[in-house]
Amino acid sequence: MKKIMMTMAAALMAVSMNAQNMYVGGSLGFTTTSYDGKTTNSTLKFIPEFGVSFNDLMGVGMEIGYSSSTKEATEPKLTNSTFTFAPYFRLTPLHWGKVSVFADGKFALSMNNNEQAGPNGNAVDNKTNTFGIYVQPGFAYNLNDKFTLVSKFGNLLGYRSSKPDADGAKATNTFSFMDLSNNVQFGFYYNF
Repeated sequence: MKKIMMTMAAALMAVSMNAQNMYVGGSLGFTTTSYDGKTTNSTLKFIPEFGVSFNDLMGVGMEIGYSSSTKEATEPKLTNSTFTFAPYFRLTPLHWGKVSVFADGKFALSMNNNEQAGPNGNAVDNKTNTFGIYVQPGFAYNLNDKFTLVSKFGNLLGYRSSKPDADGAKATNTFSFMDLSNNVQFGFYYNF
């Protein structure tokens, strides 16, 4: 898997040499919820992004995301952390002044670790590897030549295969169509 990631990163860097526009940015989010003051759920998402545009219609980019969620109760404490590597091809067919509509064809690799605190302070780890192919729509609003606000949400079409990292484990496969309410992101880009 490391070879695949390095190959994709090298290809993106080589392609960026012929780019019309480069951007860097991403999104950041934090949520905390308390139930009766006893159980607290907290989630942190950090998704940096880099991309290049060849023209007004096409470009490529990459997201490298990290999310962590914690559920704290009297016992046990649950922690879930996910690292995601997601290169994409962007098609931007619609432009209205400062607003543009795009769709990202995304290939995502994720490594997830669920850790549960056990008795006597021992922790139990459950690791899962996931790959997916998605078409994710989004909007961009150019504030000026340097800054752009971006919103991405759900997916128009998607496939995901998730398998626990254990001997004899079976994969869970998920197909989705027009699932636009899931995975909403807001962020910004700095344009070079």
